[in-house]
Amino acid sequence: MAVFRGMDRIRKMIAATRQTFRQIRSAQAEEKPLTERQSQPILTHIRNYRRPIIVSACGLAAIVAVGIGARNYVEAHSVDYYQVILNGTPIGEISSEAKVNELLTAKSAELEAANAPVHLVLNEGQVTYEPERAYKKKTDDSATLARLEGMLQTHAVGVKLIIDGKEVGIVRDEKAANAVLQKVKNKYVPASAAKKAGTEVQTLSVSTGSKASAIAAQPQRTVTSVTFVEKVEMVPANIEASQLSDPNELYSKLTVGEPIPRKYTVQAGDCIGCIAAKMDVTEELIHQNNSWIKGDSIRVGDVLDLSDEEPPILNVNSEEQVTQVEDIEPPIQYQTSDSMKKGQQKVLREGTEGKQQVTYRLIKRNGSLLEEEQVDKKVLKAPIPTIILRGTKVIRGEGSGKFIWPVIGARITSYMGERWGRMHKGIDIVGNSNIKAADEGVVEFAGYKSGGLGNAVIINHKNGFKTTYGHMKSVKVKQGQIVEKGDVIGIMGSTGHSTGTHLHFEVYLNGKLKNPTSYL
Repeated sequence: MAVFRGMDRIRKMIAATRQTFRQIRSAQAEEKPLTERQSQPILTHIRNYRRPIIVSACGLAAIVAVGIGARNYVEAHSVDYYQVILNGTPIGEISSEAKVNELLTAKSAELEAANAPVHLVLNEGQVTYEPERAYKKKTDDSATLARLEGMLQTHAVGVKLIIDGKEVGIVRDEKAANAVLQKVKNKYVPASAAKKAGTEVQTLSVSTGSKASAIAAQPQRTVTSVTFVEKVEMVPANIEASQLSDPNELYSKLTVGEPIPRKYTVQAGDCIGCIAAKMDVTEELIHQNNSWIKGDSIRVGDVLDLSDEEPPILNVNSEEQVTQVEDIEPPIQYQTSDSMKKGQQKVLREGTEGKQQVTYRLIKRNGSLLEEEQVDKKVLKAPIPTIILRGTKVIRGEGSGKFIWPVIGARITSYMGERWGRMHKGIDIVGNSNIKAADEGVVEFAGYKSGGLGNAVIINHKNGFKTTYGHMKSVKVKQGQIVEKGDVIGIMGSTGHSTGTHLHFEVYLNGKLKNPTSYL
């Protein structure tokens, strides 16, 4: 440029001027002022080049000003942007990280909402940025985002189902895991009997001849707790699609125990009950697996199939409250007559049943009753006693020959006859837990009886009849004790070879087995 043609000369003048100033400073430092003769050449030099020096200084100032202005202009019109890097490779430029983050968020939501068999998620940390700045930079955000969306990488994730520390399967997500677990619970506790927050029981109506009465007659059931026996964990994990379990197969795996194959060869002196006790199985299992057995007839050398199943991997405990209206049998008030033979009686006044609302707490495992406890009872209608005149002129312990039901609210669950390929010698009854003597008599046996009855009581009614009561939870009488009709002799249970809580009731007349329903 023309303004810089005398640049060399300017540089020389500036150098000379600097030298002069250095001499002046040096002299001042030595406190020796320059003589007039010494300073004269310097002043003359400055006068001769004063104009070029001024011009040059002005030009230099202008150049500096222009440079600063240009720099400020460029800075004011410079734009920040970002280099988008996918797995270490630059793929484009973007004006804002927020736009990429919006794309990643939308893509993640899309994958989350996809109803695909395999749950996919974006790889973490695959997108990074390098900040950059340039003059009037324009980025093609749409192209960069489109390129990025097409190159994003995903991987499969799932949820491992862990039971007592052992992995039993992998499902798509936590929702799928909860669905399988809920299905297991529903197998034993139907969804219609859902858990309710409150446990307060309302008094049921006992009015007759109305719709309310019919509703009140049905038990009111409330599930208060449903839990798993085992520890259940759900652990998120990166997986391969091939590792996913079929939900139905996983459900079966959780609820059906593995088979336990087992054989037994009959030995001398064996019987069905003996084998059941020896091998810790039920007589029902023996008959169920060996349908060829007729009655209890087996021979030495016979091979019995005692195969069973292991308990399920996942077991369900449930607790329920059941409230129902039960009949209260009218109490019997006896009046005696020494002129009447004992065992003879006359009803002076028929009693009337009462009504009571009873609440039970039931504890179950896999739907089978483990424990029953009465937690509340309200008398809705008091019974009117029956008044009976009976004679006292008899031998104590002699029955009347007329039986009452040994359980209040009795319901027969299994009748006398062929069952599982053998003779069922009595009837199975469920109802109130108190077991009563069916008639007056003398306790002939009270205790644990082998052969499957468990805790049992046998009453000799001294008139040809004997009655047997089996599977009791506890016995309340002793051998030799005289009991009256209706006396409590034990509590219903499931001891011995039993399929659940009930009373097994048998009747014998003159040593021959009779059907109890013919006498009740």
